[in-house]
Amino acid sequence: MAQTSESQSLIDDEPRSIFKGKIKLNPQISTVNYLCSLCHYFVMTFIFVSVESMQPLLFQQKFGIHQKDSGTENGYILLIDIGTKCIFAPVMGILSDKYGRVPILQIGMVITATSLICMGFSENLYPQYCLARILYAIGAITLATIPFLADYVHDDTKGRASALNVVLAALGAVFSATVITKLLTESLSIQMAYLVIGITFLVLGISYTIGLKKGLHFKDQKRANSTKNESLCPYQNHPIVRELYNEDDDYIDYDQEVETLQAIKDEMSWMSAIKIAVLAGSNIWIFQGYVTNFLGRGDSILLTLSLQIWSQQFVDPSLNDDDAYKQASIKAQTLSGVTYTVIMVFALFYGIMFEKISKNILLMGIFGLTMIGCFMMNFAPDPTSAYTFVTMGILGTGMSGLYTAALYLVNKYAYIQFRGYISGLANVFSVLGILICSFIGGLLQDRWSKIAPFNLFGIMSLVGMILVMWSYFKLYNKKQKK
Repeated sequence: MAQTSESQSLIDDEPRSIFKGKIKLNPQISTVNYLCSLCHYFVMTFIFVSVESMQPLLFQQKFGIHQKDSGTENGYILLIDIGTKCIFAPVMGILSDKYGRVPILQIGMVITATSLICMGFSENLYPQYCLARILYAIGAITLATIPFLADYVHDDTKGRASALNVVLAALGAVFSATVITKLLTESLSIQMAYLVIGITFLVLGISYTIGLKKGLHFKDQKRANSTKNESLCPYQNHPIVRELYNEDDDYIDYDQEVETLQAIKDEMSWMSAIKIAVLAGSNIWIFQGYVTNFLGRGDSILLTLSLQIWSQQFVDPSLNDDDAYKQASIKAQTLSGVTYTVIMVFALFYGIMFEKISKNILLMGIFGLTMIGCFMMNFAPDPTSAYTFVTMGILGTGMSGLYTAALYLVNKYAYIQFRGYISGLANVFSVLGILICSFIGGLLQDRWSKIAPFNLFGIMSLVGMILVMWSYFKLYNKKQKK
């Protein structure tokens, strides 16, 4: 019996392979656990896109604010939304570390569903819709902060798993924008659309949480991994990789960094929690994860609102406001659909490449493609030209890499003991990036050029590329010293 128990223990410590060995799961994580986590990324993005898609209709039908006159109100609501997310992102990350992923996620789902129903039945913008949006921001950031990818997937295949998450998220966005939201808003009142989506989300969400891993299993994983003395670079034994791309060993002094952060954690204060997440950025890959999170969700602005406003100037001038808005929406959604398709296709490519080649070199290429795509928009003649479609394809190629890198770097290199802390701060950077693209980009779009948000994002990508070059030469200098 003792031998059987020991053999079973060894089996439980081995990673489980699924999809013909393409994805490896951490010990104690089942196939059902992982598939339910994929459902989470699909449903989460579906809700995020649905809320942003239905807001203009709600403003027009309930509050009498037309899309072309809603810029200021959208800006104020966005500021409130992002401010709330910045406050609650680290809080929810820490709570998920302390009490477990599933109960915190379920609380977030209840909050999100409640906020959706409240939005639909709001009688005024202030204070009713504003309060509902604050409630939604708390729920939404809770959904986004839970680090399932880090908990469930083995380090060797987190690149491919990150790509799969990007594909599921993009499918969720497309599903919302082109099917559910359109059908509901055409056949139901806006109040009923919010009600149906809110209740459906809650039922589906609570259903798949049943299949997620319960308890504080990630703490057990910490103890198991702490006894191992393995390199964090799975390809170090290949001679070429060992000479050129042995980046992890050069940048990561795991024991020393964890010891430093643990000493701060022992202070037992909320400020120490923030300090841990910030200081974790001294690990160059977590730092790059923060940078790519800052830029990685720019698609939520550039491929929706910015494209819509840019397309507005190419509509038939004889159309009334409503018909002009619909025509611009069709043009913008066509370009957005093409870009999201490119994002899904190239996510799989980047997921494999992050596991096989230099992350520094790959990130430089990603930032370069994003920057080129953004600046090429200055020469786009109209939304239907071949040049514009090629430009959006290049931009989508870069954005796909940013999105994949944002998931991969934070989920792979975040220290197991502090995943909630680091994931929370990474989400703060995400919403700050969205704020800059939308708020500053919107001001520049009104006062300078309709293409201004793309130029702003191109400049931000250039800064990201400079940071990657800095980290690359820092690596080179450390190798020279060795």
